[in-house]
Amino acid sequence: MKFSILGFAAAAAMLVSATPLGDSSVEIRDESSVLETRQTSSGCYYFASPTCCVPTVCMCAGSRIYQINRDNQNRGLHGCDPPWGFIGTGYTSYPGSCCRLASNGAIEKAEEDGSVQTIEASPMEA
Repeated sequence: MKFSILGFAAAAAMLVSATPLGDSSVEIRDESSVLETRQTSSGCYYFASPTCCVPTVCMCAGSRIYQINRDNQNRGLHGCDPPWGFIGTGYTSYPGSCCRLASNGAIEKAEEDGSVQTIEASPMEA
């Protein structure tokens, strides 16, 4: 029994060591490259929607919105790394948002004249 397990392990080791590795390439970014978005360890970023009356907040994975970390921001750090208090899911859940989530998933805003403007199309109709 010991011999068969040892033989199997040795054969597996030889098979793994004989497998060729693919070419690896590493792209080095030069000093002149500018990041288009700031990467944070929290994965959150600044978000604002003036159309929907939402000031700047932190948007995180799953459309969760949080308050900006003012202490970090005052120290010159990113205000969303880490964010502060949880506000809600989706920017329409922001208190004071003037947009609403329609039954089909679209984001809508009621105008003063009573008409409804579609801000974002429904993801279900894509």
